[in-house]
Amino acid sequence: MKDCALSVEELSKRYPRAGGFRRFPALSGVSFELDRGEILGFLGPNGAGKTTTIKCILGLLRPDSGVLAVFGSPPASPAVRARLGYVPENPDYDDSFTPLEYLSVFASMRGIRHSDEASRALLGRVGLSGWGGTRLRRLSKGMKQRLSLALALQSRPDLLVMDEPTGGLDPGARKEFRDIILEENGRGASIFLSSHILSEVETVCDRAVILSSGRVVASGSLDELLRSEDLWRIAYTRGGTAGSESVHRAGLQDRIDALRASGAEIEEVARHFRSLEDVFLTATEGAAR
Repeated sequence: MKDCALSVEELSKRYPRAGGFRRFPALSGVSFELDRGEILGFLGPNGAGKTTTIKCILGLLRPDSGVLAVFGSPPASPAVRARLGYVPENPDYDDSFTPLEYLSVFASMRGIRHSDEASRALLGRVGLSGWGGTRLRRLSKGMKQRLSLALALQSRPDLLVMDEPTGGLDPGARKEFRDIILEENGRGASIFLSSHILSEVETVCDRAVILSSGRVVASGSLDELLRSEDLWRIAYTRGGTAGSESVHRAGLQDRIDALRASGAEIEEVARHFRSLEDVFLTATEGAAR
């Protein structure tokens, strides 16, 4: 098996249906890799199998078949869990605790050296300065999500698994989260980012995997996914005015010749790039059909 941060090979998982006579396939032969130091976007519509995959990565769920390894080891092993940080989509905290108390408890459970000074600095990094002693019942959903990030970063993880980490946050807070993701990646952490916010994935991720109905329907680098094989963009100037057109490859040369015949000067011919939303919709709708 390749030495990488995360390796998933032919992962399959079925759940019992109501009545128990047939089993519903949540995952069917899912395979992908996350290289060390890479940011991978994990995408798919609701019910695609993303949560099941994440539970398998965290060692909370055992697949029916397939091989999953984190840094070459089983996901539920203590050595792996010590190197992993997790930001859940909907954290469920005891509202009677404070952020400082949670950081203290988590540090004790993980065997991490702890101090209030270090915890306050970490809370400041995620935008919770001055809130360390406040009961969680007084914190907003976004502030609790910031606490989740602080708890995930506490151990300086080598792999950071994030499940919709910016859901419900305002644009300013989402940018702060993205900046921290890039900072963590800059120090060498590998990032597994599951998100419905496609612009976020397009901004920070190196590669993406798209799931639909429990199967991988598209994967590759962002450049590979967004670059259209059939459409090309022609940039030109004519009469001092700049223009551009998107043309199918079959008619590319004819259109270039026609533009030149009209007096246009060709400035650039390059593949047309689609948005990640276009790629996502094309892949998932095609799989549904």
